[in-house]
Amino acid sequence: MKSVGWLRFIWQAKLLPVTSYIIEEPYSIRRATRPEKSQVWALIKSCFAQDACWNDVATALIPRLHNEFEEKFTHHRDIDCLVITNGNRVIAASLVNVEVVAENHLSSGPCISSEYRNRGFGSLLLKESLLLAAKAGCPLIQGVTRATSPAAKFVYPNTRENRVPMSLISGSLPRACGRRDS
Repeated sequence: MKSVGWLRFIWQAKLLPVTSYIIEEPYSIRRATRPEKSQVWALIKSCFAQDACWNDVATALIPRLHNEFEEKFTHHRDIDCLVITNGNRVIAASLVNVEVVAENHLSSGPCISSEYRNRGFGSLLLKESLLLAAKAGCPLIQGVTRATSPAAKFVYPNTRENRVPMSLISGSLPRACGRRDS
């Protein structure tokens, strides 16, 4: 079996800026609302389906993410899922785990609709996700992703972080991916 590379990125909350970032109209960034639930899940699921680096783990990862997603939209007053919208359309989303002891705070990572990629939305969504976790009291914010994912190659390296390589066997998922109970 071939080895598949996973990376753990770690950010220190105290190094993050205090304020949120600015986004220009017609775009907005905010917490997702319950009426947007199906639109947000469709976007997250399609991002994992379109990026080939997830193919070998998608059958295990998607249900885990969906369980966490459903739990946040069903049982939480404040939904820990950020979205970027263009008018009424959700064009980007990030599911965030704000539990201090979580092994992966960036549950889905920044998921950007394909036609809106390469415009800086991934970096903006990452920064806001980090701030959300930091404001919830997480001193260290962790994100686990595939070494070949767009987030690992283009988004996460643009911020202050420490990368810790994770070594797994093909088809396996780290305990931290898409699980609240890790």
